[in-house]
Amino acid sequence: MVGTIKQQLYVTGDWRATLYDSAGNERFAPFTIDPSVNQGYVGEVKMYGAHAFPSNSLGARLEILWKLTGTPTARVGDADFEVTTDPANDTVVHPPLKPEGCDPGDQAPPTVDPNDPDVWATKLDQLGSADPREEPARSGRFIVETTEWGLIQRPDYVSVVYQVGSATPLRVVSKVAATIIDQPEDALFVIGVNTDTQEIGINGMQDKAVSDTLVSYLIQGIFFAHEKAFGWVFGKFW
Repeated sequence: MVGTIKQQLYVTGDWRATLYDSAGNERFAPFTIDPSVNQGYVGEVKMYGAHAFPSNSLGARLEILWKLTGTPTARVGDADFEVTTDPANDTVVHPPLKPEGCDPGDQAPPTVDPNDPDVWATKLDQLGSADPREEPARSGRFIVETTEWGLIQRPDYVSVVYQVGSATPLRVVSKVAATIIDQPEDALFVIGVNTDTQEIGINGMQDKAVSDTLVSYLIQGIFFAHEKAFGWVFGKFW
């Protein structure tokens, strides 16, 4: 299944954001992402001040609107699709957004709580449809944004909001190191299609092993609720 990506860029105050491909070239909409090419790499978002002394603010916000194209491939097997957890432990505890602490001498503790919706520009419960023209929805979006930047400090957190159609979105949150050498963890996404209910599901994570596990369950007809993933968002595909 091939996804067509449409990029929209929002610049707030003195901040800029740019999307680059794996070769370091700036991406311009529209462009196409194929999961079988370069591991489905969408791009790297770089955020920075437009001049030497940008003001304190939430920084730039980059939004990517995507639309799925192609025909869903029927899975192997006769079992119905279902959302399930590990049979040995049916309690799913998603990754905490706020780290327990920092290494001594590494950096100052974060000054904001990423669980507080007020520290983000995007309010998950107020976000409308990714593309209201699509009915049923075949579209979705990713939004990359940060908590507040200081005059000379980097933000405490960066997140990638993910959404299908008009469903309430979720976000993958990464801690931002104080030094420019270390970068946030990658955001990975797994997409599955239930041809019986005509739904698409997308889940976000930061661990390649977790994404491989979710894919293996999708082949069996299961949207697996992994404790190290941030959760499934479902929407109608056609």
